[in-house]
Amino acid sequence: MRRITILKENIVKHVLFFIVSLLSSGSVFGAVHFTMNDNCLKAQALLYELKLDEVEKLMTTESDKDKDNLAVTWVHESAIFLKIFITEDPAIYTACSKSWATLLKSAENAVFNNAWKGFVLSDMYIHRGLIHLKLGENFSAGTDIKSAFKFLKENKKKFPAFLPDNKNMGFLSCLFSSVPAKYQWLAKLIGFEGEMSEGLSEMEAYLKSDLNSKEHKWLKLDAAFMYSMVQHHLNKSPDIAWKTIDPYTRDYKSIVLENYMRATLANYSGRNEEMYHVLMAKPPYAGTTPFYYLDYLLGMSKLRRLDKDAESHFKVFTVLYKGKNYIKSAYKFLSWAYQLKGDNKTALTYYAMCCKSGAALIEEDKAAEKEALEALPWPVDLLKARLQYDGHYLDKAMDILNGVRESTLTHKKFKLELHYRKAKIYHDKENLNSALTQYLKVIEDGKKETYYYAAYSALQVGLIYEKQDKKELARKYFNMAKNDFSCNKEYVSSIEQKAKAGLKRLSK
Repeated sequence: MRRITILKENIVKHVLFFIVSLLSSGSVFGAVHFTMNDNCLKAQALLYELKLDEVEKLMTTESDKDKDNLAVTWVHESAIFLKIFITEDPAIYTACSKSWATLLKSAENAVFNNAWKGFVLSDMYIHRGLIHLKLGENFSAGTDIKSAFKFLKENKKKFPAFLPDNKNMGFLSCLFSSVPAKYQWLAKLIGFEGEMSEGLSEMEAYLKSDLNSKEHKWLKLDAAFMYSMVQHHLNKSPDIAWKTIDPYTRDYKSIVLENYMRATLANYSGRNEEMYHVLMAKPPYAGTTPFYYLDYLLGMSKLRRLDKDAESHFKVFTVLYKGKNYIKSAYKFLSWAYQLKGDNKTALTYYAMCCKSGAALIEEDKAAEKEALEALPWPVDLLKARLQYDGHYLDKAMDILNGVRESTLTHKKFKLELHYRKAKIYHDKENLNSALTQYLKVIEDGKKETYYYAAYSALQVGLIYEKQDKKELARKYFNMAKNDFSCNKEYVSSIEQKAKAGLKRLSK
């Protein structure tokens, strides 16, 4: 009888253990699970079309049906993040803050021993960190990135074969491989020193994987964009960047975020005509969260083509955009547009608006404000050459520069611009001896100036010597770029980060 009783007790224990196991794995109705059902997949697609109100409504309805589906929480939070990130509208941020915090808390409290939970939380915290960075709330951003890294690290230990984590972990590893001095506190806060090659390899492993269910289509698009940005900005491989993003963004005429990603990489890789045609085909804003930054980019593209109507797109951006970033830069471009027309009075008005509008948080806006405060009208031919170079119309730019006599340039800034721009054109056309001659002249003439020309020239010399496998000379100029131009006030963090990335590549 006692043996029968013990047997019954063991059976009960095993049954209870089985039930608890099922509950923790999300296999029983009412337990937490991650299921990309048809409505979640539909909403995920709508995210990239920026039909964010539709996404929120769909996910609210889906949550009412099944509050334990972590996929619903993730997609809903992504809609809120994109709405705040794209509009930078303080009213939207305030209105969404409570529900955003609730979704994050819900995900954290979910009892779910599955890799998707760690991934979702890392994604959410990176989203929040990016918003805090945009708002200039650096400490809060650092805390968020630290939390994201914690969840990624835990996931890597528990679920090493879960490849979607490679998107975020690989990206963070690349970013933290060359942290500018002003952000070293963030690296210390997180306790993480990234490695570029490891980060790129992680992202590549995910992109090349055979994970092809529908949710991975969009996750791989995100990973491809992150990978491409790293290849361009830090690894100095713009062709790899473009080849990576190209196949993922062929639907740019109908999907807004694909339009943005394709235009951005076309911009960075010197494909201005591609950028122009992509943006001219951008989907209409009706029924979407308007993405006015695309108007800013289109204005840039047209300005480089010297199109007469470029200013109209900057006016749309400055009037309708509710955020603070790129506003100063847009007013600088408006000033340039009117300088090209010979209307220096209106150009100076836009320089004045640049000084009093927006915020000087990002490097483009800091440089724009510095230029606007000086309010030096550009020699028109030099400005045309600068814009044509930015569009990668190299022969046209050099033809203009060859007609500019240095003796007619009355300000040091424009003398430096003349030689720096010639150096860049020679460099891009692989005439490296001529490029080095011009860069070295700029370094010598501009080393005590507040402009970026000398520091960026040192960086470019480092890149040339790196390509020629002259490692000691490359190290010398990368170190010079980040250490020896204390007077420079433009693009300081960008130069330092790129120089550090170069030094890391040489140390392998």
